[in-house]
Amino acid sequence: MKFTIVTPSYQQGSYLERTIESVLKQSCETVDLEYFILDNCSTDETVDVLGKYKNHSQIKIIISSDLGQADAINRGWALGTGDIFAWLNADDIYLDQTLELVAQHFRSQPQVNAIYGEAVYIDEADAVLKPVTNIRDYSKEKLRTHDFITQPATFLRREVILKIGELSLLYRYGFDWDYWIRVSEYYDFVRVNHLFAGYRVTGENLTTTGRGRRFREMIRIVWCYGGLLGLLQFGSRLMVKYAIGKLEIPIVIRSLP
Repeated sequence: MKFTIVTPSYQQGSYLERTIESVLKQSCETVDLEYFILDNCSTDETVDVLGKYKNHSQIKIIISSDLGQADAINRGWALGTGDIFAWLNADDIYLDQTLELVAQHFRSQPQVNAIYGEAVYIDEADAVLKPVTNIRDYSKEKLRTHDFITQPATFLRREVILKIGELSLLYRYGFDWDYWIRVSEYYDFVRVNHLFAGYRVTGENLTTTGRGRRFREMIRIVWCYGGLLGLLQFGSRLMVKYAIGKLEIPIVIRSLP
């Protein structure tokens, strides 16, 4: 089974090589891999890291300006020829045998077109901080008010990409959630009980630095797909969450160099 994996890259040189290696080590007899890295003209260690892989047979590196992560992923997917598509951000990693397990699930369930698995939060040194506990069993209706699908642990058949089209450039923080909802209009996701990915928390991720803008995007997405009732449900869930002091993403204070 052939996989198209895309990594959008910008100024993540400290982690990029670990991301790349986590993808390359997925290759095995049952996994045919094509890997696109689209870098937005980084000026940090990324330059040296990409230089190490410029002649790798499974990697195509494209360095050009873009309009953000979603734009870079769209460009990479447009070049893809795989059966299964995904993207992995430049600071996240796949865990051992992830793509082999994903291939097994898709082969054994030909009627399934979209799957998502489990993930863990990791720190700067790849140490596990905690499991991602926000993941829930799939519900088309609940997905409109709760983003319970963890992006680096999500995989889609080619026909899904062809049907749904590109990631939206309207969002900087919520384009993955918006895409899952659009996918759910035509395809049901299946939750897989396997650890697929390490989601890195450094204190500088878009998820942790977006704050007000990220929250406004979440409100916009809920309103778009869930309307007033969706907003009420979204607000109620947040109030309960903060009332009990539940913190999903670990707080990480970046160490000084």
